Amino acid sequence: MGKSYGVVKWAETTGNCLTLFTSRHDLYDQYEEWCVERELKYRTLPAFHRECETMGEGHPIEEAIQSAYNSGISGANIHENAKAYFGQSLPCQKDGRCSYMEQREFEPDEYDVLIGHYLQAHNEDYIEERYVAFDEFPGDAYFFEPTHNEATRAITNYLQTDNDLPFENWKQLTRRRFKPEYQDEVDAWKEEMSGYAHRDTRRQSQRSPDYHAHAPLLTHAGLEFELLDNEWEVAELDAGRVAVKSPDDEWTILVPPRLYAAESVVALDGTPNLTKWRLVLGGNWIIHEPVLDGDTEKREYLRDVLGLTIVQTNAGAKPYQSGTHVNTNSDGALLEGIEKDEGHKPAVITSKNALAKYDEAGVTHHIEVSEHFGNLKGSNEFETTRLGAVIGSPHPPEDEGVERWGALAGECVQRRTDADGRVKRGTDLDFGPLGNSLFRDVVENEVLQAVMRFGRVPSPESEERGATVYVHTSRLPYWVTPDSRVEVKAWSKGMKEVVIALRESDAWPDGEWTNRAIASVVSVGTKQVGSLMKELEAEGYVSSWRGGRGNAYHWSNERLHEFTRFGHLEAAE
Repeated sequence: MGKSYGVVKWAETTGNCLTLFTSRHDLYDQYEEWCVERELKYRTLPAFHRECETMGEGHPIEEAIQSAYNSGISGANIHENAKAYFGQSLPCQKDGRCSYMEQREFEPDEYDVLIGHYLQAHNEDYIEERYVAFDEFPGDAYFFEPTHNEATRAITNYLQTDNDLPFENWKQLTRRRFKPEYQDEVDAWKEEMSGYAHRDTRRQSQRSPDYHAHAPLLTHAGLEFELLDNEWEVAELDAGRVAVKSPDDEWTILVPPRLYAAESVVALDGTPNLTKWRLVLGGNWIIHEPVLDGDTEKREYLRDVLGLTIVQTNAGAKPYQSGTHVNTNSDGALLEGIEKDEGHKPAVITSKNALAKYDEAGVTHHIEVSEHFGNLKGSNEFETTRLGAVIGSPHPPEDEGVERWGALAGECVQRRTDADGRVKRGTDLDFGPLGNSLFRDVVENEVLQAVMRFGRVPSPESEERGATVYVHTSRLPYWVTPDSRVEVKAWSKGMKEVVIALRESDAWPDGEWTNRAIASVVSVGTKQVGSLMKELEAEGYVSSWRGGRGNAYHWSNERLHEFTRFGHLEAAE
């Protein structure tokens, strides 16, 4: 749809000041090119780890700086108070001011477009009285995830320097937080801490190795945690902030940016999950404006606008995230079949672990170029690629991809059982309404996004966009109707053994073989050899005649030298 380009064009057309937040530096470059094209004055927002000359240069102090940054102290605060934190100036300050700090000093009003990372939405100077666009879903950009030890130690450190709560450490807080005699003090503390700041800036606290700037927020979470039926805990805090804790005591705190200063906010997402968007942007005020009206128009968009021809295989879900279920024989057969039928190798999108297994099994020989699911967001790598394959489906850990988001929304999400009490699996997998929408977002929508990466840009020759994309998983959204279907036929171990025996026999390549003669040198029986040879004949690899003793089959080579290593494709019935 060109939504990323469209928002830059909108800024030029309307004359309104725009701030764009995205995830990838290569997208920054793309936005900069578009701004130049539209004659817009732009500025890429400075980033601490990118612009500070101290970071990434191997300075001895770098580890201490990173530790301070991880504790919630901002890059600017680190520079401004380096001597207090580290007892010395930073290496980048030896010959003057750090370029990171210098680049922070500018007037946003002087620029038509500001370009930065999602995290920079926390800086009110970058959004005040500007129109703001989030390009694609920010994912976990607004999470901070301390370990259980880090969180509880930070809380204890905070309590030992704070006299307003009647607890001395984490254990006391958890044991006494609901006791009536402490409620007045707890309520008073919550009232005093309401608002957005929620940071501990006291020097006394910062002297401790257990210090964390978000300790008040962690403490607030500890006071509010409520147990869900799936053993997750959730604490709803103020200003859209939510904390959750897994059954294994893994903490996640969601801190959405404060967007009230912006003129207006638009979120750009081709396959949005509204629950997740409303959480990360901190409220239920989001209005969903779908560009495509209904499933029929979505299908027309894939076919007529993007020019996609989707060929789906007979595969199941094929969850490939972990690499445990990767079937190199089936995937190799698919890729060999594509190369044979289409005349050249396809580009492939699959999981990182699957790509590693392809290297080991020799499947990579049938791939033109590849990328993994986790590196696709905003990518234009395949925009001119006309032949692709999406193999397997992403299936991130359910605790992170489904249960955690459900807990953040205040709901218990877990796998449901059938009438016999057995947990549903595979294509019957069921998490309930919210859980299913969250699962589809991290699986089916990701598969669809992968499919839509191909052929997005018209070719110079035909000025037409489009691609043929083979989809080797059942995890497409329900409304996607494939243009055709194929069955992937991977060669069995017996078939490979028979072909090797034929190629290594004295009669190769111009002699003849009988089923009995072949069976004498392989591990499969005469009857199975006959079935395998008939399968080869059906594919045109051998021919036969019958005669002689017992009216036996006599097999001759036709093109066994072309026998594929993994298998072949057949049109589905």
